[in-house]
Amino acid sequence: MVKDVEFFRDRIPVFRDAEERFFSGQMTAKEYKGISGGFGSYAQKGGELGMIRLRMCGGHMDKDKLSFIIDECRRYGISRIHTTTCETVQLHNLTGDQIVGIMDRALDHGINTQGGGGDNPRNVSATSLSGVEPGEKFDVYPYAKETEGYLLDIMTEIRMPRKLKVTFSSSDRNETHATFRDLGFIANDDGTFDVWAAGGLGSNPKIGIRVAEGIDPSKTLYYVRAMVDTFIAHGNYDNRSRARTRYMREDLGDKGFLQAFGEALVPLLERGGLDIDPAPETFPEKECKEVSGDRIFRQKQPGLYYVAYHPVGGDVPLEALERIRDAISDIKGAELRVAPDSTIYIINLDGDEAVRIRDATEGGARTLFETSVSCIGSTICQQGIRDSNGTLYAMIDAVRAAGIPDNALPRFRISGCVSSCGNHQVGMLGLQGASKSVDGKPVAVYNLTVNGCGLQGRERFGDAVGAVPVERCPDMAVFLGRTVAASGKDFDSWLSTEGKDLAAILVDYLV
Repeated sequence: MVKDVEFFRDRIPVFRDAEERFFSGQMTAKEYKGISGGFGSYAQKGGELGMIRLRMCGGHMDKDKLSFIIDECRRYGISRIHTTTCETVQLHNLTGDQIVGIMDRALDHGINTQGGGGDNPRNVSATSLSGVEPGEKFDVYPYAKETEGYLLDIMTEIRMPRKLKVTFSSSDRNETHATFRDLGFIANDDGTFDVWAAGGLGSNPKIGIRVAEGIDPSKTLYYVRAMVDTFIAHGNYDNRSRARTRYMREDLGDKGFLQAFGEALVPLLERGGLDIDPAPETFPEKECKEVSGDRIFRQKQPGLYYVAYHPVGGDVPLEALERIRDAISDIKGAELRVAPDSTIYIINLDGDEAVRIRDATEGGARTLFETSVSCIGSTICQQGIRDSNGTLYAMIDAVRAAGIPDNALPRFRISGCVSSCGNHQVGMLGLQGASKSVDGKPVAVYNLTVNGCGLQGRERFGDAVGAVPVERCPDMAVFLGRTVAASGKDFDSWLSTEGKDLAAILVDYLV
């Protein structure tokens, strides 16, 4: 049984004590991080303010959760609302007292922040359009939800070397990167899962290894627990830089890892008790009215539509959330889904409702390039090296001013450091914050990678082609866009022909 709300509420005084001591200067940043991360909160750069991460299993945000976020932002004057590649929502620039208040009240709205950081099972992600996307294998969200509840239930009873990211994918888009996370469940056409494990981005990235094929989804939690137990038994507790599951697999070897995983799994299956049979999601029935238009798409349910809204840089204006709340207030079954690329989908709409929601969500990304993904960046993140978010905004401003057409630039993925929180390693074009010595002097740069891909069956990490000085990134994007536009082709076609030697084409922007 999942631990109840009061169990998690009773743990909050531990965080309160830590935040009071840290913000009053009685605790070091390292000590505070060791405690606060487990509650889904971190100090921001400078140590004067903090943030809180709201778990949103599968990116699902119903009307009540949406209203809670809006009300808390109004309560405290919060203006920085950021979505993450793990489908969570982060609130920034908070005092310690504000963090405690949000953490406490969130529990009354089905939102848990605990385990959102630190050496814990993180927010369980699932294909954001699972259940509504035409052509998907099957709806994986009910199994993600069961997994989220199970991991929260055992979170305080286990001690892992580092965090564990568990993901579910319902289509070949593989938007949750289930084939290269710590543990991933890939839906098959026959209603089964393939299970992948011990992958990850960041330093020493690895595509996962398949540990099982065609499992009955009712057995999902056995594989989750087997991965937890394998990680506890074989993970590196002495060296945090080698404490993720991909290093455990590297140390054991693929054969040794598969053997260790099997040794953890078999007794669990024999013992039983972890079978699940979640109720399927339900969707409203509405009269079919044919509509079409920008950002309006059909669901697989007849007569229903969803609207896509992409807040630039993953920063969601509070006013935009308020407009959405007002627009969906009387719409039966309407809810939001937060995608790993920061797109927000508003689902379960009839034709008239879809048009209304589309009109209420103007002001987001206008082109594929403007849907580029970035982490929060070094102005906020203590670990960040470069202001990835600020760089993306500067690039978008420059590209807009230059009038670059829609299809001339792809989506960039930008990370402020090697941690790959912007998933730069699987971007068609990726930028990773770094420093480089040029003529004996350190230069602030982004390492540029090209031709990464996260699609299932086509997974590959991008090839490094050089480093771009931070201040030259906007000019580089404009130059590249103009070059592609002049060819009369879209970016993908251009890259496979004229753009094969991208390093030579961009040589004037590389150091």
